[in-house]
Amino acid sequence: MNDTAAETLRARPQRVSFVLEHLARTWPGERISLGDITRLLGDRGYGVLMLVLALPGLLPGISSIAAVPLTLVALQLAIGLPRPWLPRFLADRSLSHADFSRMVERTLPYLAWIERLLRPRLTVLAGPVGERVMGLVCLALALLLLIPILFNAPLVVPIALMSLAVLERDGVLAAIGLLAGCLALGAVVGIGWVSLQEGLQLAGKYLGM
Repeated sequence: MNDTAAETLRARPQRVSFVLEHLARTWPGERISLGDITRLLGDRGYGVLMLVLALPGLLPGISSIAAVPLTLVALQLAIGLPRPWLPRFLADRSLSHADFSRMVERTLPYLAWIERLLRPRLTVLAGPVGERVMGLVCLALALLLLIPILFNAPLVVPIALMSLAVLERDGVLAAIGLLAGCLALGAVVGIGWVSLQEGLQLAGKYLGM
């Protein structure tokens, strides 16, 4: 990608939907790595990086590609590091250009619609303390993405909402994302607890035979 295209991607006034669409349309290589995305979009901070890392969770079979770096970035947000960082072995992980384009195409209409509603408001909820709380919730959701689950949207959507809240300093969206994330975590814990109880009951019946 030439310097002009890179500068276009770094332009802060551009919406994330434009940045992702531009990247999917103009990227010259067959694969795009997390390091490439971090290098081109890193000045936009945690918001863009977490959003880009969360989106593969919507595509069956490839969510694990980004789950580990997403966990690391969410942890850094939770502890308050000023800028996200990826070690080399994670920065080199990549998606095919086709998978990246398919991911962007699938999410772009929803993302563009949400962006029209965003603006800085209730910034106390999207400030330093709010960002740490969102980082903790995103960390828990990202850890669950490491588990092979058929339908990951309930985990990915809250991360995406909180990513946009961080990017746009939108406290209302931060509250919605936190609520959605807590509901998703509660549902997973509840389902896991019920499954554990049923498993113990079945084991008890088997051992009692």
